[in-house]
Amino acid sequence: MLDQCKKEIAKYSNLLYDRGLVGAAGGNVSMRYKDAYLITASGVSLRDVTVDDILLVDRNCKVLGGREGIRPSKETILHIKIYMAREDADSIIHIHPVYTTGFSVKNISVPIITASAKLKLIKVPLVKYADPGSSELAENVEACVKNSPAYVKAIVLEKHGLIAFDKGIGNCFDIAELVEETAKIAFVSLNI
Repeated sequence: MLDQCKKEIAKYSNLLYDRGLVGAAGGNVSMRYKDAYLITASGVSLRDVTVDDILLVDRNCKVLGGREGIRPSKETILHIKIYMAREDADSIIHIHPVYTTGFSVKNISVPIITASAKLKLIKVPLVKYADPGSSELAENVEACVKNSPAYVKAIVLEKHGLIAFDKGIGNCFDIAELVEETAKIAFVSLNI
C-alpha cells in the first residue's frame, strides 16, 4: 500500500509537469497515509519525482521515513492543515498554472464561466497573499478551507498558485486541470 501510494504521487507529479501545470522545481503533491502523510521532497522538480523523492511525515512535520538527505516540501504544514480541516480529502496537489496564477496576481478569482466549471467546480475561493512556506499562508489556507462549503475542492493562492484536494489523487488532478482550463477559457473570452 505504501509503495503504491508513492507510485501514484510520482506518476501524477510527473504528469502535472508534462501538462504544463507547474514549472522548474515548483509545486508539491501529497497523500494521506494511515495517520501520517506522504509528500514530495523540497527542491525536486515534479518532472523528476520518483518514489525515492517522497517522504512520510507525521502531523507535526516530523520525518518518519524517506531517503536520507532530502527534506519535505516547505509547504508540508499547509497540506497537513488541509487534511485536518477536510477529513474527506486524502490527496492534495499544489501547482502554479499560468492562467490561474495570472488571475490571482490581479487579485481576481478564476471566473466560473463554462458549463463544466459551473457543474464541477461551482466556486474556487481566492486566499489572501502570504509568503510561500510561511505559517501565515498555512493559516490563511486553513481558514479558507474550514469556512468553505464541502463542494469546494480547489482554492487559489493570491500571486502564487492553485491547491486541489479531494478523495483520490486522480480526482485532484482532474480538478486542477479543470481550474486551469477554465482560467484559460476565461482569459481568452475576455480578450476576444
